[in-house]
Amino acid sequence: MENLMHKIIDDDFEDLLKDLQSSLMIRSVYDESLVSVEHPFGPEISEALEGFLKCAEKLGFMTANISNYAGYAEMGSGEKLVGILAHLDVVPEGETAAWSVPPYSGKVVEGRLYGRGSLDDKGPAFSVLYAMKALRDSGFKLECRIRLIVGLDEESGGRCIARYLETEEIPGSSFSPDANFPLINAEKGIFHCWMEKKFSNTGKGSAPRILSIKGGERYNVVPDSAEAVFDGLFEENIIRKLRSAEGVIIGGTDGKTIIRAKGVSAHAMSPELGTNAVELLLKALSSFDWEPRELSDFVRQAAESFKDTDGAGLGLARKDEVSGSLTFNTAMIKLDNGVCRLSFDLRYPVTLSGAELAEDFKKSAEKLGAKFFVDRDKKPLFVDPSSPLIKKLLEAYKKVTGSTAEPLSIGGGTYCRYLPNSVSFGPVFPGEPDVIHQPDEHVTLENLRKITHIYAEAIMLLAV
Repeated sequence: MENLMHKIIDDDFEDLLKDLQSSLMIRSVYDESLVSVEHPFGPEISEALEGFLKCAEKLGFMTANISNYAGYAEMGSGEKLVGILAHLDVVPEGETAAWSVPPYSGKVVEGRLYGRGSLDDKGPAFSVLYAMKALRDSGFKLECRIRLIVGLDEESGGRCIARYLETEEIPGSSFSPDANFPLINAEKGIFHCWMEKKFSNTGKGSAPRILSIKGGERYNVVPDSAEAVFDGLFEENIIRKLRSAEGVIIGGTDGKTIIRAKGVSAHAMSPELGTNAVELLLKALSSFDWEPRELSDFVRQAAESFKDTDGAGLGLARKDEVSGSLTFNTAMIKLDNGVCRLSFDLRYPVTLSGAELAEDFKKSAEKLGAKFFVDRDKKPLFVDPSSPLIKKLLEAYKKVTGSTAEPLSIGGGTYCRYLPNSVSFGPVFPGEPDVIHQPDEHVTLENLRKITHIYAEAIMLLAV
């Protein structure tokens, strides 16, 4: 029976790939301007859910659409409910020029399936769906219900899972294919905040005058672009300084000078894997004098304070043995109507509290003369590595890969922290490049097939 299950996965693989490619062609990015009662996260995200549920129905599963907040596909019977938690929304693609393959093409090149969401998290969602089909079609007798829950707002706040928990049955145990193998039993706290400072537009000097600054789109992405616009054209000595600055392009149009910084996007949980364009811009703006001088001085201080990906520049560096070091991402900047606002994503160790972090950050912001605000504090997650859930998932991983491994901790945040007895399980393998939230996000066809085998084994072990 188990051999038949794995044969079915291999036989169905081309169908899995085709269905996944169709989903990858949908730009399911949250767009507040398109939100409506019918489409709470925008019509394209609803379209992604509709396509997924149609695929699940085609494969013979019972499905439900929870008002376009979330949906699920279910098999089996009985009181016990085991959950798998995935999502169909994706982060923005960033600068399309940084991609070697169009981000919504779902194209396969040299054994790699490219597309935003191929790893995070459409690929794993369809993998689990086909793993469920293979287990069912093998004749395995389920002793419970298996429910694959797909959310639509994981990347922008988690309102989808909040709605699900309000109205639907909560699984007694679950896993989410939205992180790393072998398994994640500890997730750092996620802390989103901002500081802002008001400035006068007056200035008596002859130095260039700034009109606007903008950069970044999301808390959970290392920004890959940022720009500042100045009134008038720069003198040659300033231009020479800027041309030698890292990642900076300078141009002029309509009597204005535009300084653009180009970075490399990455997931905010690993800011060291990217190059932060906002920080590049702040550094470039610190290399010459401009008006208003008060804002210019603030930017100089900010450039020095925000440069460290562990928060050391603000006195926020922390670490513990369970989950490692705090990470710090300057996610967004905006100067508008005399107010400069900077937004940050921090992932803090499981032994630290958000309240402690907020108090320390507030003190650092006040030293810069700025007001401090907390947007969101998602508490850390920790599940005992000796739990039956973890033992079964690691057994499934070992069956397919032959590897014995210990649970890990991450800075990423998944649905698991909202549910009891829940951990992250794949899809990124140890030693593989983590291209989640980055240009050229992809999954190899070999790994897509392998994770489907792993998830089928896991569901089989959890279903008894």
